[in-house]
Amino acid sequence: MPQLNINGLTFTFPPGWQASKYDEWSFYRNQFVKQSDGIKAVDAVVLGPSNVAFLIEVKNYRHPDTEKPSQLPDAIANKVLCTLAAMLPAKLKANAPAEQQLAAAILDCTSLRVIAHIEQSQQHRPAVDLADIKQKLRKLLRAVDAHPKVVSMSNMGGMDWSVT
Repeated sequence: MPQLNINGLTFTFPPGWQASKYDEWSFYRNQFVKQSDGIKAVDAVVLGPSNVAFLIEVKNYRHPDTEKPSQLPDAIANKVLCTLAAMLPAKLKANAPAEQQLAAAILDCTSLRVIAHIEQSQQHRPAVDLADIKQKLRKLLRAVDAHPKVVSMSNMGGMDWSVT
């Protein structure tokens, strides 16, 4: 079962899934990010059954250096769009075969889902309104995923993976 540790959270995906920390790809870090200022990346790219690709951004507000909630929808949308823009060049130019293969599989997907995984501290809540984040993401990313999901460990929204 693929596992990814992202921002102190462990994501465990079912057997047969492909999961990778995109923001750690050598193609992203050594080639794509140098193309222009402001290029960002989602935390993970995942390919599930039935050729469904997931772009996952994780925010853990239990850590003090997390992005300000008011800027969150725009930041996530920018990361999603930059990541999608990188998939074709990664398929063609990445030096790591695993990165090339996953980029090719994502480009060949039949469905694309955007997932924002947001954890909040119970003691020092920054009062992130998850419904508001979801509504803004719908508006910003409607051409990519008209129904993005905003999930947390306590409300996984039907996702097939677990987070601890």
